Amino acid sequence: MTRHRKTTRRNFIRLTGGVIIGSTLAEFARAENFEAVEVCVYGATASGIMAAVAAKREGASVLIVEPSRWLGGMTGGGLMHIDWGREKAVAGTARGILKKDYNDAQYREAFTAMLKEHAIPVIFEHRVSSVQREGAVIKGITLDHAPPDRVGCPVAEAKTRDARRITARVFIDCSYEGDLMARAGVSYTFGREARDTYGESLAGTQPSLAVYDIDPYVKPGDPKSGLLPMLQDIAMSPEGGADKLTMGYGFRWKFVTGEKRIPLEAPEDYDPRTFELYRRGFQNKAKIDVGRRMKKLGEFEEAGGRIHSVGQGNLARALLAPTNYGANAGYPDGDYATRARIWKNEQRFMSGMTHFLRTDPSVPAKLKELALSIGFEPGIFDDTQGWPHQLYVREARRMKSAYVVTQKDMAGETNPEDSVGLASYGVDEWPYATHAVGGKVALQGGYYSMLYLEEAHEGIYKIPYRAITPRQEECTNLLVPVCVSASHIAMTSIRMEPVWMILGESAGVAASMAVKANLPVQQIDYVQLRPKLRDLKQKLERSASS
Repeated sequence: MTRHRKTTRRNFIRLTGGVIIGSTLAEFARAENFEAVEVCVYGATASGIMAAVAAKREGASVLIVEPSRWLGGMTGGGLMHIDWGREKAVAGTARGILKKDYNDAQYREAFTAMLKEHAIPVIFEHRVSSVQREGAVIKGITLDHAPPDRVGCPVAEAKTRDARRITARVFIDCSYEGDLMARAGVSYTFGREARDTYGESLAGTQPSLAVYDIDPYVKPGDPKSGLLPMLQDIAMSPEGGADKLTMGYGFRWKFVTGEKRIPLEAPEDYDPRTFELYRRGFQNKAKIDVGRRMKKLGEFEEAGGRIHSVGQGNLARALLAPTNYGANAGYPDGDYATRARIWKNEQRFMSGMTHFLRTDPSVPAKLKELALSIGFEPGIFDDTQGWPHQLYVREARRMKSAYVVTQKDMAGETNPEDSVGLASYGVDEWPYATHAVGGKVALQGGYYSMLYLEEAHEGIYKIPYRAITPRQEECTNLLVPVCVSASHIAMTSIRMEPVWMILGESAGVAASMAVKANLPVQQIDYVQLRPKLRDLKQKLERSASS
């Protein structure tokens, strides 16, 4: 990947339109690793790639900053056969890429080719440490050099603090976590709103997805002995109440059987007591490996796939699952050390669980046989020893802006006039916690329903431009196409890679327009933006004429 050239003071002033003044200019001009562009995209997710290419096509100088070593985020990081929702809602550049149904390596190759074609440089292995502002304007960002470890996990401490500084006229935060947005002082939230916050019938704490006849205490029957490992000591809000829980993350593993596989080894600190919960489940014949899903509030069905199916198509919402539900609650607003710990623990959990299934006497024979036969599929994540290099961050922060997308949008009850793309998925959550209820073990929530897809509007709804821009009084040169302004319930639908790619492309066009017009992103002319998006074959309306 071509490195962006160092910028002289004169070129810096030219590229930034002379808008950096006073101490900020002096600070950045003195920096040895200082670069200036018109549009800086933070996060080389699939959305970030779309944003960067769109801005470059519109004539802006563009630079991408990516904390990892890889392109595409989950599109290329394990999420093959990507969910579209209603295919007719997916358009623009995203459609052309996703229709090819690539494997992970092919997605990464396609993104690399796109960036090479448009001469867009990427700064890998750097993450934002601070944001410099003057009033409501982001003047620049400071980056730490923090290379991921040998298996792709982010590190707790940076290798080099304040390693690089970037200035730009407009910034686009395409990260899953919204780190640039948060450091810029833009309002955001995370967790679940209450039902009455936005008048959403599906919002807030939910009934348990499943309750298992397993004693949750270290000493059976004795709450004073403490909870078993893997259980969270939390008190749930009343049904429909707000909380700060986050749906489970995990990884999209690529497993194969046979001789040609990368070994999945036990963690060095493996402790069989970690999986006492599973041991008791097998001993009690509690069907801990059968998935369930909630069709409607209080109405359940078995999901069909069992966790011991090889591959990714049958990952079940079950107690025995390749993620420890609830263990990631501190991730969305956590610091880098917290995130690194959670990420590493998910890797350790999966390798430890596999070793438990291979070795513990309580494990059913067929499940043990399968666990002994699997390993990582070669040729996909070889540079990280088979481990996926992207944690599946299904939802983290959500911006709070002038327009909040809610369940009303999903239901087709709204019709915003500033559409920059369509979404069309149902409500797709994963459990939020593994906890004790009445002397048993429960999975909290995990709603799954293709809600509204059978109605007249087919579940297709608009995402307005106001939902990807902060309030003008908070920040005038930032766009946020991933951590969009949405309720939790709406984000369970929006959070599909095609939607984020569509919004990224729209954000890239808007960013370039703001640069050319020297306007806050909130003040660009939508009448001019709309035809530019239509020229990219974006769909902006629910009707067939979109």
